Amino acid sequence: MLDSAFGRPGAAIDRALNRLADFCVRRGVSANRLTYAALILGVVSGVMFGVGRQWLATLAVVGSGTADAIDGRVARRGDGGTRWGGVIDLTFDRIVEAAVLLGIALPQPAWHAPALVLAATWYVNLCVFLAVGAASDRASEKVIDYPPGLLERSELLLLLFVVLVLPAWVPIAAYVYAGLEIVTATQRLLHGRRALAGLR
Repeated sequence: MLDSAFGRPGAAIDRALNRLADFCVRRGVSANRLTYAALILGVVSGVMFGVGRQWLATLAVVGSGTADAIDGRVARRGDGGTRWGGVIDLTFDRIVEAAVLLGIALPQPAWHAPALVLAATWYVNLCVFLAVGAASDRASEKVIDYPPGLLERSELLLLLFVVLVLPAWVPIAAYVYAGLEIVTATQRLLHGRRALAGLR
């Protein structure tokens, strides 16, 4: 939702990310290096949340998200994407999400159940889009093409905002997030049914 709204072609954020990607291409920064940087910053963010350094954690996760937002752009605007780049991008995104969720929830026993429910919905959503993608023969500019859905990765930032500003609301926010993940998984499943209707 946020990714599509703010990152649509021609939008201010899209132009800014393209400029940043072009800068990285000129400097010889590869897409894979950015993907590894996103991983490291994301894991650091989870650790910082775990030890109570929320603002440092937030800065780290914003840095991780920025690197993740431009690694694919750098690949496409530079030497081109690779299948391995797509694999590590997808894998590292999930590691970052898990690290951040664990860092947020582990120090707070009251948040364990909401975090577990949220993680379960992430798991189902991941299975849906991987299954749809594996069954589809549609070629894409991207190595890994996400089926459309309500939630995208940037919504995690909203949960982090609640952690920082309204910590008492974190369990409710996590359950709402989980509900929206179910909606997203359903959207992607229906999209897959339509996309695969003519294939055997």
